[in-house]
Amino acid sequence: MADRDATDTLPAPEEIPAAEIGEPVEGWVERAVAFYLGGQRYALPIDRVNEIQQIVAFSDVPAGGRGVVGMVNLRGSVIPAVDLRKMIGLEEREYSLETPMIITRTGAQTVALIVDEVEDVIELPVGCLQAAPPMHALSSKMIGVCRLPDGLMYLLDIDKLLGDLSGGM
Repeated sequence: MADRDATDTLPAPEEIPAAEIGEPVEGWVERAVAFYLGGQRYALPIDRVNEIQQIVAFSDVPAGGRGVVGMVNLRGSVIPAVDLRKMIGLEEREYSLETPMIITRTGAQTVALIVDEVEDVIELPVGCLQAAPPMHALSSKMIGVCRLPDGLMYLLDIDKLLGDLSGGM
């Protein structure tokens, strides 16, 4: 990589040596639902996403656990609402009528994940997924990092990410 000063933009994904990202990941995820938290792009494998909808009113849950902000009535089923910003340590942000929720499942539990913005379903090119660098705070909760032409995307493992919440739900 060329020398950069603090005013330069981040390097393009093709400029980042593979050794800084990690080794290729075995297995294959063909498509993922991409979303943003604090300006960073994350994703979930599409087979783990039930639906995406705008935020609905939820009832507060006292001491609901890390990230759990309330309970949502989803067509007669009461499910926990988890603010992913709060869960991964980002500054909290006020919700608006446009705030999206990704309805997903972990084990037998359906969960509403509150995110900043949902991008789209993305086709993942063969070979784009690499192991997360161990120094990343969420590396143990990721399937891997996708190197895409327009930047990096962190593919989350929802079972590992929400696994420690099961006692608080």
